[in-house]
Amino acid sequence: MKKISLVVLFILLYLPIDANAFEPTVSRKRTFDETIDSVLSKRMELPLVRSKLENPNSKFVPVYGHVMDANDTRSFDITDDEDMFVAESLFLVLNDRMLQKNDSLLKRATPDVQSQYKRLMNRFNFISLEKIRIHVDYYYDRAKKAWARPLADDSVVTMKMIVKSGYFLYQDRDLFIGIRRYGFYVPSSNVKRIFFNDGYSEVLWKSPDKVSLDSMKVIPYKLVEKIPHDKRMENRKKVENLLKNRDFTAIPFVLKEMDEYCEYNSCLDKDDYRRYLNVLKILYWNGVFKRF
Repeated sequence: MKKISLVVLFILLYLPIDANAFEPTVSRKRTFDETIDSVLSKRMELPLVRSKLENPNSKFVPVYGHVMDANDTRSFDITDDEDMFVAESLFLVLNDRMLQKNDSLLKRATPDVQSQYKRLMNRFNFISLEKIRIHVDYYYDRAKKAWARPLADDSVVTMKMIVKSGYFLYQDRDLFIGIRRYGFYVPSSNVKRIFFNDGYSEVLWKSPDKVSLDSMKVIPYKLVEKIPHDKRMENRKKVENLLKNRDFTAIPFVLKEMDEYCEYNSCLDKDDYRRYLNVLKILYWNGVFKRF
């Protein structure tokens, strides 16, 4: 949070005195928020704003505005605390269930997945209840397909969601148990966007009725990434079998496969694995294997 605050302060200090924080100067640099948007857009396949706006099955009314700071008490209602109490009670129940499910999946996972997960789970893993308050400038009327101003001057939408951060197990339709990395990101309060119940648009510098939304993407609050299966032990067994069977000519192809795997997946304990590969290469190219 401190890093984000410093970036926001830097941006505001360099705006002209009469400039609006939500309106860019003509020759501005990309903001921190736009940089984050760009990184996430490149790493993920994201839906378009237009398709989310016109989704007839969605019960959530899309809004345009900005995230409110935690200490902003505008339109604060006592029912917010009551709702939060209910959400926290539900969270405690769901939290226990999710942790139990994760433990159950770990017991049923393959030895390789268990080993990989145990290396990862030592990192920062937790489940939390998050609250987001959005100050609304416009809401989207799906019936009229138009943006409209809310009746109240200080209209606020509050969302609560349970999120995971870190590494957790999952089971797909083929009953394969794997690992996913979970994250959670809420955009800062100094830029405006279109908000949905499960995500938000890229930064908008003008009101949504004055810009084209056809190519604009929706970034999820909850970030999920599948962790590829760790094939290092599997590849080591391949080499062992080749040595036992004296199939020395196949070793270079396995080494190349192992090299490519590590380059693409950024292997954990990469230095140790590299040393293992280098020793194998030296032994092979010097004809050591053929002497046995």
